[in-house]
Amino acid sequence: MKKIILLSILILVCGLSYSQENCDKFKIGKFQNIENGILKAKIQRNDSIQTEQYGEKKITLKIIWIDDCSYRLKFLDGNEAFWKSRPKDKPTPDLIVKITNVNGNKYTQESKFDIDNDFVYKSEITKTE
Repeated sequence: MKKIILLSILILVCGLSYSQENCDKFKIGKFQNIENGILKAKIQRNDSIQTEQYGEKKITLKIIWIDDCSYRLKFLDGNEAFWKSRPKDKPTPDLIVKITNVNGNKYTQESKFDIDNDFVYKSEITKTE
């Protein structure tokens, strides 16, 4: 019985460290968000800033890593239509992103605003550099 428990713990620890190692390679670089064969966004990320290019629109976000596979995005600049639609007396929501699966140079993520748990955006991101 002790061997089974020890083996289970060892497998769990190895699995957790492997998944964190896989997420770590996506902290810095250039990425693309492609949906149904259409380029939705080009993303560039360094250790503290992420920029996203949607056609002619550019958004700048501060990135705060929660753990190796989750991060928070705080809007800094861009998307004036979004800013104008926000009530002035309410804080701008942060976006919480969780990497849920890694496959080579691609990962699947789930994103949601920190004030709205009903909406979850799922997408696949490809690292290009």
